[in-house]
Amino acid sequence: MKRRSFFAAILAALLLCAGCAAKPVTAQSFALDTFITVNLLSGGDEQIAQDALALVDDCEALLSAHREDSEIARLNRAPAGEVVPLSPLVRRVLAEALAIAENTGGALDVTLLAASALWDYKSEDPQVPSEEALAEALTCRGMDRIALTESGASANGAQIDLGAVAKGAIGDEVVSLLRERGVSCALLDMGGNIFTLGDKPDDSPWVVAIDDPRSDGYIGRLSLRGDWSVSTSSGAQRYFVKDGVVYHHILDPETGAPARSGLLSVTVAAPTGLLADGLSTALFVAGEEEAARILEAHYPQAAAVLVREDGTVRILGDLDFTPESAA
Repeated sequence: MKRRSFFAAILAALLLCAGCAAKPVTAQSFALDTFITVNLLSGGDEQIAQDALALVDDCEALLSAHREDSEIARLNRAPAGEVVPLSPLVRRVLAEALAIAENTGGALDVTLLAASALWDYKSEDPQVPSEEALAEALTCRGMDRIALTESGASANGAQIDLGAVAKGAIGDEVVSLLRERGVSCALLDMGGNIFTLGDKPDDSPWVVAIDDPRSDGYIGRLSLRGDWSVSTSSGAQRYFVKDGVVYHHILDPETGAPARSGLLSVTVAAPTGLLADGLSTALFVAGEEEAARILEAHYPQAAAVLVREDGTVRILGDLDFTPESAA
């Protein structure tokens, strides 16, 4: 099994800001099964950076399906019809996930906890689940089972895992905190989910390198200005090989098995982290042509870089993308 940190290469020039009025502040922690790095380039201090990292932990405690005391875990355990009170954050994440699911024809599905549990990518000898086991797990699936109320929700037997949107949603919370605390320029790296706040002090663009899913190099670079979130979903992030077949972690909601859409990776740039995170997964599952239709019909504010199985690239929407061969 191979694990990669997606487009974690933020170019060195990113933090070498000519003309910065103050020395950048950097703080790092480990959460959400990845390294979290907060870079404050204009405004803010060490305390604000540490508060941002603490907020990540607080949000994870609410959203993680794998913590017994989280709100999502309690929602999954509740009997059908029982409404579980939820914090505004958890309810908002569920509501936005439901909207993305509807707009993508079900390509985003956050009720695959039982199916994903069958795929043990951390094992030294991972096994392919049987069709019978997957079919049984999919009886716990169904976005239409989730019923929201003004202050909570009922899952009605659905087993929810917000892994496809949680990092994006938590990053949005961190960016809001930084903005409220007077930070005007910052970079947040959440292990492949990148957030930019404001313009860099030297007026150069933010530059984000996107991993080549076929190698240890890069497929190209994005140049961004202002507030953006960038998220990648890729079959090279978590996978194992069994009998010559690659099994990655992005599941097709219809089968509970790895999605076979003709794509190796999808990178989405969007105004919010939750949207970028959810769309990168949904577009990967949907495939190239459906991805183009989804963005045009529902998300003109977002853009995407699709990497096909042959390594060629298609850009959807308005993006300043430089292929690595031209960089």
